[in-house]
Amino acid sequence: MKKAMEKAMKDRKKNELKIAWGVTGAGHFLPSCLEIALNCGKVEFFLSAAGAEVVNYYGLGSRLRESGHSVVKDGSASSLSVTKLYTGSYGLVVIAPVTGNSIAKMAHGIADNLITNLFAHAGKNRIPIVLLPCDTGRELTSFTPQGEEVPVYIRTIDRRNSDILAAWEGVTIVSHPEQLKNCLQKWQA
Repeated sequence: MKKAMEKAMKDRKKNELKIAWGVTGAGHFLPSCLEIALNCGKVEFFLSAAGAEVVNYYGLGSRLRESGHSVVKDGSASSLSVTKLYTGSYGLVVIAPVTGNSIAKMAHGIADNLITNLFAHAGKNRIPIVLLPCDTGRELTSFTPQGEEVPVYIRTIDRRNSDILAAWEGVTIVSHPEQLKNCLQKWQA
């Protein structure tokens, strides 16, 4: 974990802070990420329009609705709901899983939807950010909503964009749900 993230964690009373958890339109790792999030305690979900669709495609919408966690859906051009980051009630922003499209926008300073605004404003507020990009490595096996296994070949540009973000202060990139889980356990300790 980066030193900036460690310092920010020490400076805040973590047991009083929520995790702002962003969900993009990525299906890869989605069931695992949602399971991790639902077991974290104080989590508020931020779903892009595509994120809301994919959560339902994977049959996870009712689980999320019934969880009792607050859910903010992308419904406005200004993403006014991310101003909650300035209230001091969030200690960590997690965006998992993250599409290559969202990673590209973040890496190049584009904040034009709920999730990319969540990322941008977390950085402006020096809230540590953890990202789990879908497009890591060279190739992977993913699963469709119907449970079919499919190969995915990662483009060079997608790996480069993740590398750009990995070098940013306050941003931690993880490559698998188990790494995400370990990172969150350290944060909550």
